[in-house]
Amino acid sequence: MKLPISVSATTLKPLLTETMKKFLTISIDVEPDCSPSWTYSDPLTFRGMNEGIGEILQPLFRKYGMKPTYLLNNVVMEDQNSVDFLRNLSGEFELGTHLHPEFIEPQRQYHEYGGRSARKNCCFYPPEIETAKLANITSLFREKFGFSPTSFRAGRFSAGANTMSSLLDLGYRVDTSVTPHIRWSDSTREGPVDFSHASEQPYFIQKGSITGRSALKEGLLQVPVTIGLLRKNPVKELAVSGLGFRRKINWNRRVWLRPAFSRFEDMKELTENYTMKYADNDVVVYNMMFHNVETIPGLSPYTLSAEACNQYLQDLEQFFAYCNDEGIAGIGLTDTYQIFKGSPIINMNSVPKSKILNMRS
Repeated sequence: MKLPISVSATTLKPLLTETMKKFLTISIDVEPDCSPSWTYSDPLTFRGMNEGIGEILQPLFRKYGMKPTYLLNNVVMEDQNSVDFLRNLSGEFELGTHLHPEFIEPQRQYHEYGGRSARKNCCFYPPEIETAKLANITSLFREKFGFSPTSFRAGRFSAGANTMSSLLDLGYRVDTSVTPHIRWSDSTREGPVDFSHASEQPYFIQKGSITGRSALKEGLLQVPVTIGLLRKNPVKELAVSGLGFRRKINWNRRVWLRPAFSRFEDMKELTENYTMKYADNDVVVYNMMFHNVETIPGLSPYTLSAEACNQYLQDLEQFFAYCNDEGIAGIGLTDTYQIFKGSPIINMNSVPKSKILNMRS
């Protein structure tokens, strides 16, 4: 049984060279099977585990030498077959936690999960309630796997300063809830969750914050989801916007390193953009995210047909092959913590003018 959650500094040392300064983390939210409206299957089923992870994802990761981080919610960990499956899964991977707060005590909203959907937001609970929920999912993980988790993502990216301080107290090393360039403010949230000005590269979190960067290499490391603003074709944008009369001109388009939202060419362009933008840094990290259930038709809103799933997986495979060609090494989220503890803090604001001029439009 292989459940690696980190590697030693000695193991990582060969990676910290000029030719291996680029790293890919693959952070996967692991859920029960869902419907196209993101409600859980009723009764609960877990095809996304054995088929999605076991038959599709892990063989793909092994083929290209990638190390995913599977972030588990408590509904998955309460299914013993899913736990047994993960305990016997072969290959390199990391396990962490993923909290949808309505499914766990205190103030648990649902005890039967079939047909339910996750709509609550961690960071809007009273601090003591959120902290207790985080403690409970951490204890559940420890009970099921025999070691403590060190990586986390909040459901619906709804995390705040209390989330970070609670995770640090519980022994976590990495959070990956931040989505740069996005301000979540839809009607299902009690208030906005604003990451619009967050850093794109990993940073140690300043106490009492989630987007503030500490000057010290200690505490909880934030590994943001890779999202960038890429330049649109100016001629097309002027035409579509009617020179600004039809709608406001927007020179940028937001691109995720996420196969449900971006095709291979867009993910490649985004990666190249990061590589140029942070060329003066010692380390560049690209953090892909998606859900395990997206690999099977009809179990998410994103891949409703076999054709859509095939395209999704083709884009993933093309991207991993590209990473191999470019010397981008696959690592787990907690490995990122080890790297940043042992290397100079990255200057998130360093964008040489020469690199800006060479960015694609």
